[in-house]
Amino acid sequence: MKVLVTNDDGWDAPGIRLLESVLSEMGWVGEVWTVAPALPQSGISHQMTFERPMQLTQVADRRFHLTGTPADCARVGLTQLGVEFDWVFSGVNNGGNLGVDFYISGTVAAAREATFFGKKAVALSQHRLDYPGAFDWDARRGLLGRVIEEVCARADVGGGDLLNINLPDCPDRDYREVDIIDCVLDRSPLPYDYGDLTTPFQDQLSPDSAPVSRLQYRGRYNARDRIAGKDVATCLSGNVSVSRNEYA
Repeated sequence: MKVLVTNDDGWDAPGIRLLESVLSEMGWVGEVWTVAPALPQSGISHQMTFERPMQLTQVADRRFHLTGTPADCARVGLTQLGVEFDWVFSGVNNGGNLGVDFYISGTVAAAREATFFGKKAVALSQHRLDYPGAFDWDARRGLLGRVIEEVCARADVGGGDLLNINLPDCPDRDYREVDIIDCVLDRSPLPYDYGDLTTPFQDQLSPDSAPVSRLQYRGRYNARDRIAGKDVATCLSGNVSVSRNEYA
């Protein structure tokens, strides 16, 4: 069985390295191939590249990076390598893709693109309590492996299905005690602000222009409402959330 791996954090991000390693150790996986963005593409959703050429570069055996988006990477991997893939895995994203994140995530978009080709696709994301602080990726190896084994063994997962999986940030818990819970997306608005709105850039404007400010988006991911039975509450309470085929 052959699997294609991609992400939106870039081809050499720690999350994709962990995913490649875990998949390569699974007995049912024959070959792991990677086509991932040459540069980070977080939050780019399902953008595709049409008006400029993309460069596909081989960096190791069965590993490539592409000067394109995550969705580009999935499409190129599925159509240009001459390999018939059984699964497509996207991630592991550095940060959760919960609730409305689903619609803006490049990680999810790469998996979604794979479903258009009739592939079984999994988007994997790691929620972070202390982002952008230090993070022990290898400590998540056991939980990641268990989740992939259990979810991919489900008999009702077929071609064209998309599973959006979020791992909780619970380093002190035994990964065997973490529940894997099927749930729906929480479409509640994400709490956010635009940082310090008091820093003008009047030097770029004419003297009679109205004052404006520099805006820096800051999502308050851990301040989200927690609605029982939905993915945000599930993951933030310390369990793995699995949402399936949610597009509308």
